[in-house]
Amino acid sequence: MTHFYDKKIISILNIYITYMIYKLYKTTYLDKFNKCYKNIITINKNPNDPLLNSSLKQVSRQKLSPFEGFDCCSSEPSCILAFINPNTNEFLTQENIDQVFSILIDNGYTLEYKMTKLLKDNKLICLISK
Repeated sequence: MTHFYDKKIISILNIYITYMIYKLYKTTYLDKFNKCYKNIITINKNPNDPLLNSSLKQVSRQKLSPFEGFDCCSSEPSCILAFINPNTNEFLTQENIDQVFSILIDNGYTLEYKMTKLLKDNKLICLISK
């Protein structure tokens, strides 16, 4: 004999919740207009989240030095997705990490502190999930 609450528990257990994990990086970017290097904040893949569209900008990865050549074995994409200030369209840098965290938290993302500690990457700022 099956009870109503048994069916309810079974139907709840059949629901799969998936989280997407993203990496935030500190990426050195050559600002050719101002002729300086900036450590901008980038994300490893596009979250395809309409709430973040106004805060992300896709830019071409540039050579930081004339001695850098093309590396066909490199796994780095030719374009990067960088965080921008939606009001000024300027790149958000390490100094603006609080703005990036505010944008993410306000849009339902979670900073994954414990998972980030597992990774040893000097350019990695943190992992986030939604």
